[in-house]
Amino acid sequence: MDLRVSLPWELEEDILSRLPPQSLVRFRAVSKRWNSLVNDKSFINKHLSLSRPQFIFLTKSKIYSIDIIDQRIKLRELQSSCSRELNSTYGTITTCDDLLFCKYPDHWKKETALWNPWLRQVNWIKLSEHKDFEVFGLGYDSSGPQKVHKILFYLGYYSQRQRVWMYECASQALKFIDTADEDRPITETDKRSPVSLYGNLYWITYNRQTHEYFIQSFDFTRDIFKPVCLVPFQDNHCLDQNLLAVWKGDRFSLLKQSFLTRKIEIWVMENKIDDKEEVVWLNLMTLTASNLPELFHKMYGVSYFIYDMTLFMCCGDDETSEPCIYIGKGDVCNKIQIGCGQVGWFSHCAYVPNLISVPLEFQI
Repeated sequence: MDLRVSLPWELEEDILSRLPPQSLVRFRAVSKRWNSLVNDKSFINKHLSLSRPQFIFLTKSKIYSIDIIDQRIKLRELQSSCSRELNSTYGTITTCDDLLFCKYPDHWKKETALWNPWLRQVNWIKLSEHKDFEVFGLGYDSSGPQKVHKILFYLGYYSQRQRVWMYECASQALKFIDTADEDRPITETDKRSPVSLYGNLYWITYNRQTHEYFIQSFDFTRDIFKPVCLVPFQDNHCLDQNLLAVWKGDRFSLLKQSFLTRKIEIWVMENKIDDKEEVVWLNLMTLTASNLPELFHKMYGVSYFIYDMTLFMCCGDDETSEPCIYIGKGDVCNKIQIGCGQVGWFSHCAYVPNLISVPLEFQI
């Protein structure tokens, strides 16, 4: 007796959209229909909307994904052709929308990479125009039918006059971004915290003339710096920690920790980021646990995401600097050590696994 049952295609597609990307990549070989589905743009977007955020964790020798379910972490080593280069040069890892962007802290290292670990696609971008650039971030011009990716970087690291430049990846064209002589649009604090959304970069900075904290952006379509909005709090102690992250895929969350009390407030945008609408902030939740880590000046940074009204953070332990995951809600915070042996140096970022391909324009 044949026990095989054919499911309706809509149900089959819905089940597949809820699977992790590593499974879907293997399942492409099952049938031509499944292979076409995994490559379909609408399916890729649906899968992305249902994916659970996680952390990507980079050490001196290995790269991991860290998934967190029911207060437990699942550590998975990622294999990639860029692993050796990233590890050997102490590259840092962040995101450009739905892909991973790898950059280097050393201004003499003239290359970066864009990467999707699940598809095992990585493309290196090598720059040769100037030896002293500092990479700030990656974005794209979305005004045309195809995304035109660009790298924002700056010169004058050791001088008073900062010069900002734009590099278009496909054409390899270099463009100077004019700023006022006294202006320093990218500070040392800013360069640690840019967040990518819809192809533009955003970060929290401080206006020394008005004494206000605000979100600054760089628009890669018009190649300009522009202010977005004030943050929803201005009573900052100089040692308070303010962190920006993408929330719900189309807006921002903002984490504020009081240096004096360690209390953490999470603020979120009510509406998605849009030049046409005024930004409205909502206080989503407050964490008051006595064992919250001190986030100010963490040696290897802090990354976080909000999921199911819970805060997930990755950073070093207060005493040992060993990497940990903190899971907080209300007055409870659980700390989980990342069990991958002696780590030393590390880099990390929050990331949503997906099936989006690395653009071919990076193959230069």
